[in-house]
Amino acid sequence: MNRFGLLFLVTFGSLSSSLGQTTKASPGLSQELTAQYVSQADDWVTINRIAVMPVTDNLDGIYARPLESELFNHVKKNHQWDLVESNSTEAPSIVDLEENPKEMAKLTSRIEADAFLVCRINKGPGGTSIKLDLFLKKDNKLFAQEVLKDFPRFEINELKEQLGNLYSKLITKIPYSGQILSRSQNRVTLNIGKSDGINKDQILSVIQIIKLNRHPKFNFIINTEKEILGKIKILKVDENLSFGTIITEKEKSAIRKGAKISGIDFVNYAVPDELSSPSQKNESLADRQDANMSFGKSPSEWVPTQPPMFGLVGLKLGLGTFGESMNLTNTTTSLSPGGQEGKSPFYPSLDLYGELWLNPKWQLRAEILQGVISTSNPRAGSTPSTLNDSLSYYSLAVGYNFLLRNDFFGPKIRLDFGIMSYRMFVDSSQPESFTTVNYSGILIGITGVLPIDNRGNLLLGASFNLVLMPKLQEQPEASGGGQTNNVNSFAIFMEKKLRENIKLVGSLDFLLVSTSFSGVGDRAGGEYATSLSQRLTTANFGIAYLF
Repeated sequence: MNRFGLLFLVTFGSLSSSLGQTTKASPGLSQELTAQYVSQADDWVTINRIAVMPVTDNLDGIYARPLESELFNHVKKNHQWDLVESNSTEAPSIVDLEENPKEMAKLTSRIEADAFLVCRINKGPGGTSIKLDLFLKKDNKLFAQEVLKDFPRFEINELKEQLGNLYSKLITKIPYSGQILSRSQNRVTLNIGKSDGINKDQILSVIQIIKLNRHPKFNFIINTEKEILGKIKILKVDENLSFGTIITEKEKSAIRKGAKISGIDFVNYAVPDELSSPSQKNESLADRQDANMSFGKSPSEWVPTQPPMFGLVGLKLGLGTFGESMNLTNTTTSLSPGGQEGKSPFYPSLDLYGELWLNPKWQLRAEILQGVISTSNPRAGSTPSTLNDSLSYYSLAVGYNFLLRNDFFGPKIRLDFGIMSYRMFVDSSQPESFTTVNYSGILIGITGVLPIDNRGNLLLGASFNLVLMPKLQEQPEASGGGQTNNVNSFAIFMEKKLRENIKLVGSLDFLLVSTSFSGVGDRAGGEYATSLSQRLTTANFGIAYLF
């Protein structure tokens, strides 16, 4: 063979090898290219192992221990999952876990499970409440939740039954019914069987979950978006397994091990005989006999009310009494004005306040109070005879809620920490009677709220506020030196829910500011005060809007 023939053979062999690597061979000669459908959402919701975290209650474990065993039994009975021991001795705060995925990740980092059940039981005056949460390991966020509120019975056996109902509802929120365990050619094995409602010759849909739509604040799943990969016909059914063949498929080998099964239970509707029944063909809704019951006298479209989630604003009008006193003495003469007292039996006020709920535990609260007061000048020979006072009160505080029933609108105790300013402006007088005072300082407070009906429509509460290191500034002159100041307030209040977003509010507020002086101030003629105080008692009524 000459050199030109040898060159031709080498070139033809290289080209044939290259074509063989880039073209699809016929079946039996080489493997065909196959489709792979990958979804992060589908991977996240794949649950094969579940762990039960320690159940908590507010009764030192009286309910927690037996209901935790009951929850274990329910998970063990589900043949689709393996129960994983959590080996955790730390009782988690269910509210903290719902709000903070990092806390959930820290708690479960060493537990080899795909999902976690967390349960909390609270016994309160309205009954027993149970909250059951399901968290995913992949993102450590709340996936599904079921809540029982104010169950009127307290027996453990009945609570076990209610927990079973919550568990059954919770697992139905998992967006698939089973999984494919294996595939050989077009034959598949499923992890669901007769116990799950599977029958021979049944046609099942194979799906892939492509998106999880979560609640914007609480993170639990609202709905999912799915894609159908194909259909399977069941050929054989065992108690917990079934075997079938793929009859349709989106692409070759699109259905793989781990694919999800959906559509075991179809949604059924009544089948009418025709498009409209004869009696209703020419009858409008308004002409029906039950029109008044259905629509009322002035029908309007019903729109569901959005429950409050972010905060509230409130406005209260007040009517109160005011009293102030100052004890004056003189360093240069025995003649002293003595005790000066001003009183107002009635004065109006306006109180505007608001709350911003950062989460169920933390919130911001602000308040602005304005009032107008008129008193008689108590000092003989001083003008004018009538003194006009203007009240201004401002506060801004951060609040932390201790939820006694894991219900933000239920019984709770709130601790506040912030700043405040109290100012009482008074007309100038000659000789000087009272001065304008301005108190400011660090505000700490405690507030308790308790529902007094089973539905939580009527609330009773009380609050106490104390100002730390209050400072006093006087105008136009200081009444004395060496100040010792005190500012505190107390209130009892009641709230009545009218609608989902509106409630009536009423309160009885008490406020006291006082100062003791140990030195001489700036008053003319050698006068100085040994003490001053102001007292306000106000009845407030108003309305609050929750948004």
